[in-house]
Amino acid sequence: MNNLKRVLSLALSGIMLVGMMAIGASAADFSDADEIQHTDAVNVLVALNVINGKDDGSFDPTGNVTRGQMAKMIAVAMNGGSDTNTGVKGTPSFTDIKGHWAESYIEYCYDLNIISGRGDGTFDPGANVTGLEATKMVLTALGYDATAYKLTGNSWAVRTDEVARTMTGQGWT
Repeated sequence: MNNLKRVLSLALSGIMLVGMMAIGASAADFSDADEIQHTDAVNVLVALNVINGKDDGSFDPTGNVTRGQMAKMIAVAMNGGSDTNTGVKGTPSFTDIKGHWAESYIEYCYDLNIISGRGDGTFDPGANVTGLEATKMVLTALGYDATAYKLTGNSWAVRTDEVARTMTGQGWT
């Protein structure tokens, strides 16, 4: 789990490199910049407005990423660094997201079939995202059809790992 931010940073950087435009902010601007190991990846994500750190000015490279935070990062990345501005639904797609700060990002990712929840009608936005969950989200954001690649159902985790290993020659987990 400690490597999740590194994996996430590298994966999202790969998604966005083609359209990268350099702007002023960088990993060096975080109060804990000396703890960031993958500054190039963080710089890309900061420049693209996908991440902006914590309210206290830190990045917290060893911290966890929640499922809600992951949905926001993917939604912003897919919108070229801008918020989705999609609003919220009268009846949320998941029973546990109404009023959550990431509700519109979760709905955006759900509408694009990037996320599918826990299988019991919930999304669990405050739970830590696992490496396999993050990988599945990134794969589907990259255009891998979850149904065609069998990234849903009981074997979603095994299939996600297999697809990631095929893509990278070693896997992301």
